[in-house]
Amino acid sequence: MSLRHSISTLAIATLLSTSGCAFITGLTAVGGADASAFTVNMEDYSVKKISLSTEPSTDSLCPGSTLQVRVLAEAVELKTSTSVPLETAANGASAAESRGKMDPIEFAMAARGGTITDGVFTANPEPFATLLGFDIKATYGLDTSKTVVQYFAPDYSCFKLVGLRGPSGNSGSWGAQGSSNGGAGGMGGPGGPGSPGPDVIAVATIVQTPLYDRVGLIKVSPTEELTLFDLDSGITVLAQGGQGGPGGTGGRGGEGPQPEGTGGPGGPGGVGGPGGGGGRVLLILDERYPELADVIGIDVSGGASGSGGFGGKGGPGAPPFSPCSGCKTTHTGKRGSNGPSGSEGDIVGSEGRAEVRHENIAEHFTELPTGIRILGGSE
Repeated sequence: MSLRHSISTLAIATLLSTSGCAFITGLTAVGGADASAFTVNMEDYSVKKISLSTEPSTDSLCPGSTLQVRVLAEAVELKTSTSVPLETAANGASAAESRGKMDPIEFAMAARGGTITDGVFTANPEPFATLLGFDIKATYGLDTSKTVVQYFAPDYSCFKLVGLRGPSGNSGSWGAQGSSNGGAGGMGGPGGPGSPGPDVIAVATIVQTPLYDRVGLIKVSPTEELTLFDLDSGITVLAQGGQGGPGGTGGRGGEGPQPEGTGGPGGPGGVGGPGGGGGRVLLILDERYPELADVIGIDVSGGASGSGGFGGKGGPGAPPFSPCSGCKTTHTGKRGSNGPSGSEGDIVGSEGRAEVRHENIAEHFTELPTGIRILGGSE
């Protein structure tokens, strides 16, 4: 993020040590791999040092994201005095994948800013609860001298959208079933119209966090949604119209008539409903930062039309039938043809309205989460 400035590593360490943020989970075992019988016997090795490997490989995390975590070990095989690199098997690995690897249950794991279960770290999705970033800690058994802690800075580029969409339209009704003499199934009902987009007010500014000099902050009403965003990646405010509802499924064809009659054709699917019109957005930007206009988008597009409904299934052919005692039994009739799918709706919702103002935004941010400071103001 070129518009934000990271503080030094020493400053990060100072923040973490003085913030009172300890590991929020105690040391607990990760959990063994499914094929743990095929992992190496750690009694045959002397572990000298451990480290962590993550997939994807990264030094920063978005709130709510996940990481697959593996422990790497620099070990010596006692029988041969040979240095051997080892790594933990992934959770649920097969026997072949686990062979020659360490069982994750050999390590205790802890986390700050999220949870770690079965080797998967899940970051807390709340951005204001993780302003100081995230830590993952691993310890080899009860040997606290073999411990590693990896730090990940918070990243806000995953916050791409705020606002609301209008509700989608209802699905069309099912078509009537065909009569028992091989009648055709009825046509599915049309999808309902999407609702109009909402009225949204969004207020944006630039703030300072404990780690970054410049990060975007946006507040959206009527939901009172408040979130940080990356000033390079930007963010979009939504007030889209709702999508039209899908057409209803066609009715099933009726059973074929005796003797040996073909089942009735399935009914056609219903047509998709029209999309709702886009809503209205009023975007108020901090007048001190005209650059915000270049990184905040507005989407008041109308809702898409609904998809066509599925065609109904063809009816079953007439069942075997013997008209009299000793008479030859008739053959089962052929199944009827399935009905055609309904057509997609052809009405897209109309575009909504958007307005952008540049104003003093102080009255909109009288209360802020701890650790957030509006530039030029106070916490």
